[in-house]
Amino acid sequence: MIVIVGASGAVGTPTIRHLARMGASVRALTSNPRSAERLTGLGVSETVIGDFRSGADVARALSGAESVLLVSPRFTEDEAEIGIRAVEAAKAEGVGHFVYSSAFHPQMSRMDHHATKLRIEEAVIESGLAFTIVQPSMFMQNVRVEWREVVENGVYPRPYSPHRKMSVIDTEDLGEAIARVLTDPALRGGTYELCSGDSPTHAEMAAIFSEVLGREVTAQKRSLEDWRSWAAERGWANWSIDAYARMCGHYDAHGYPGDNALALRAVLGREPTGYRAFAARFAAEMG
Repeated sequence: MIVIVGASGAVGTPTIRHLARMGASVRALTSNPRSAERLTGLGVSETVIGDFRSGADVARALSGAESVLLVSPRFTEDEAEIGIRAVEAAKAEGVGHFVYSSAFHPQMSRMDHHATKLRIEEAVIESGLAFTIVQPSMFMQNVRVEWREVVENGVYPRPYSPHRKMSVIDTEDLGEAIARVLTDPALRGGTYELCSGDSPTHAEMAAIFSEVLGREVTAQKRSLEDWRSWAAERGWANWSIDAYARMCGHYDAHGYPGDNALALRAVLGREPTGYRAFAARFAAEMG
């Protein structure tokens, strides 16, 4: 039994699809019946409805697990506590293999959501459990947030410089890689920086979408204050808004460097998906 804590998002969803194709038995901890129904449709064998902030709920979800995948929630003030709670529950249950989906370059401590992941990595390493840590770069699918602007107005707005190189990964590749890590003992015990080998700027991403869509798309630097207002209207907590804003400042100054695809290529056993191939597929999927 493979248990996923944090199954509903951009990492858990493609991982579940790939595990289902492999015939794996998957249990997911999820927060409500609607999410449980969706996960069952993706191929989850069993759902546990509970709260990842509850030690009892996490322990109930991990009962009898052979392997655990933890996907901790990004831009959440108590992310480290949520992750460490899952590690402690896995230790108590005697889980055979703990997989943690962290972040590319978690040592960049000036970004809060990276620093919290580094604390969880330390807990995983010190747990005494057999473990694997994956560190994915920026998701290509992040364009989904601005997709309406892209197709309706020909603008790809992000609240940092459109001219910094950004290391990226297709979450479909990430899901397949994690599924392989969970099912292939030969991949256990490593810490893998996972990226596609592409590191386009957002201006270059926009140019690729211009070709794919057959109309001009331009990347623009969105006002950070405008983004703050957008996030506040959608109920983001103040801590989360500030953490995201600090990330934008870091990206504005440094981008997201590092584009060696060796680890992802080795785990997948094939070439990773490049941004151009992703863009064509994504545009077709979005209609």
